[in-house]
Amino acid sequence: MSEEGKPAEESRSEVIRVSSRYLGQGMTFAASAALFGWIGSLIGTRIGAESLLTILGVLFGGAVGFYSLIVRVIKEPREESGHEESDED
Repeated sequence: MSEEGKPAEESRSEVIRVSSRYLGQGMTFAASAALFGWIGSLIGTRIGAESLLTILGVLFGGAVGFYSLIVRVIKEPREESGHEESDED
């Protein structure tokens, strides 16, 4: 009877492993936006344009985080599986 629970535990651990990868990507995206927003705020305070540079920092950080997300979720799995983009369209 204990062997019936093993496949369920293996699939559960696989789900946790895969989902933790994507949760980590979400945290990277949020941390990137927050970090660049904070840097923009610091620089903006010194030159008198805090709100503008904070917004620009958050947008730039979001763009960097989104690029990182695209690379990790789309490009790396394609390269690992051997599928290269082709121009046969």
